[in-house]
Amino acid sequence: MVKTRIRFHIGAHKTATTHLQMTLARCDLAAGTRYVPLKRLRRLLTSRVRKGRLIVPWHRWYSGTWLFSDENILGTTANGLRMYPRPATALQYFSDCDLFVFLCIRSYDSFLPSAWGERLWHHEFQPFEPAMPQRRWTDVVDDLHAALPGVPIHVWRYEDYRVHAEAITRYYADGAIERFPPPRQSQPKSGFSARAVAELERYAGSKIGKQRLESIRERFPVGDDYPRYDPWSDGQRNSLRQMYSEDIRALQERVNVWEP
Repeated sequence: MVKTRIRFHIGAHKTATTHLQMTLARCDLAAGTRYVPLKRLRRLLTSRVRKGRLIVPWHRWYSGTWLFSDENILGTTANGLRMYPRPATALQYFSDCDLFVFLCIRSYDSFLPSAWGERLWHHEFQPFEPAMPQRRWTDVVDDLHAALPGVPIHVWRYEDYRVHAEAITRYYADGAIERFPPPRQSQPKSGFSARAVAELERYAGSKIGKQRLESIRERFPVGDDYPRYDPWSDGQRNSLRQMYSEDIRALQERVNVWEP
């Protein structure tokens, strides 16, 4: 029996996952390859898998290729702030398929504050703790390898995706994109300026709410007048970037790393 083939983009959070998902939803794909939009995928499959509420495994009855993309399969943004302990817990549900895993990584100095900022949209305000991460991208990949033996893991850098989005999307889709959509005019959701974060600290311990968050972000937008929130000292920032460079070199020996 032919196994269902799944090319699963697992995030991470704040690495242009929304851009990739919106692009795939507008692509024309070759016969035999299907993409499931994020909201539908979460409702019908990945959210239930993460919560242990398994359903009829409809995805296994397709003999072609699925393109799945859901960063929450790794965990929540809180898990992201801890560099995703046990990242394969939900992914193991798909290990009886012909599974390929795709992960986008990002420099720690920007990834961790961005994941923290994303969490504010749904949780109460807690100050960012500028501590060096105890886990690294290499640990995440090692955990995936251990839990999913034999599953190919592909990695690209967020910093490369920003410049080579179309090439990376085609790489992920394994050449199945027949027509790439024109660029979207909408801008991605921006982060918070340092001034906006200072304003948000007034609501420490309480959930701020989407409307108030948007209002504060619009009053103090990231730009020349209001620099982007950066919680690191110069020494920490340099160390984090060095760690990231070391991780990339190490991963090149362990997984398939996309390079320009």
